[in-house]
Amino acid sequence: MHALLLIPWFKAEAWNIPLWGDTTLPIQPFGVVVAIGVLLGAKMAEQFGKKNGIHPAVVSEMVGYVVITAFISCYFLNAAWYRPEQFARVLADPTLLFKEYLGLSSFGGFVGAFLGLLLWRWKRKLSILAVGEAAAFGFPFGWFFGRIGCFITHDHPGKVTDFFLAVDNYRFGTPREYVDNIPVFDARHDLGLYEVIWSGAMIVLFLYLAKTKPRRRRGTYLVLLPLLYAPVRFPLDYLRVDDATYYGLTPGQWGAVALFGAGFYVLWYIRTHPEPTVPKHAQWPPPDEVDAKPDKQASDGRKKRSGNKKSPKSTNKKKRART
Repeated sequence: MHALLLIPWFKAEAWNIPLWGDTTLPIQPFGVVVAIGVLLGAKMAEQFGKKNGIHPAVVSEMVGYVVITAFISCYFLNAAWYRPEQFARVLADPTLLFKEYLGLSSFGGFVGAFLGLLLWRWKRKLSILAVGEAAAFGFPFGWFFGRIGCFITHDHPGKVTDFFLAVDNYRFGTPREYVDNIPVFDARHDLGLYEVIWSGAMIVLFLYLAKTKPRRRRGTYLVLLPLLYAPVRFPLDYLRVDDATYYGLTPGQWGAVALFGAGFYVLWYIRTHPEPTVPKHAQWPPPDEVDAKPDKQASDGRKKRSGNKKSPKSTNKKKRART
């Protein structure tokens, strides 16, 4: 395919902010974009919770558990699954944590998110279906920016291709040729870009579903998310290069299989069990405010009626004045 039809190579480099002397503070574009995604995803989860009768503070706390455990897990499980030798060195010498980068694994993050959700459930004794669904709704918004970060830094190089969404001159592997002593590389799939597209489609779908029917059966988005992500992620991993495999499948593919099964389990559960309720302290708007509104309206009505009534004394005074 002609190079003009491919995405030209680019890479977002770190921004070095000068501090004093020759000291600079490097700001990584990936970290900035991911932070935006986390904040947006959390905000959308809170808004979803409010529209579905869940207090935003409850959703915010749950998201905090999920995000923190997800980031910890995705860092260490990436090394355990994809770089076992490096992981073994770190276990033998923990000081290497400050010297070596272990990478990030999306399914490692999913494992951590699930553990964080269980920890939050154990502490707060609230329904995962009812409250955790808010995190599922906010996920595509955060994932969209997270995968943009992957794309602009090209963290996920794929196989050589002439597909029209490929990135030309992808700086990975051995150069195809040299032109004026400048290396020229082949066009490759960028798997981060493909998940940006998936996330964008999920955002449109979720917003449409939320607009057409704001309150659906609790657990709906916890079903949709894994059932729509796993079938896309599984084949995408065949486009990866230099990836670890276990019994013929990558860790991501095994994770996609497990995620797909989990989606069907949640679907079976919500169809065979009564819809979970939310206790009063976790409801939105708070029940005390809802109960106070009728009392306030009744009080305002009484004041208005009493204000319209004229006292007998004032009426008699007006009559004497006219005579």
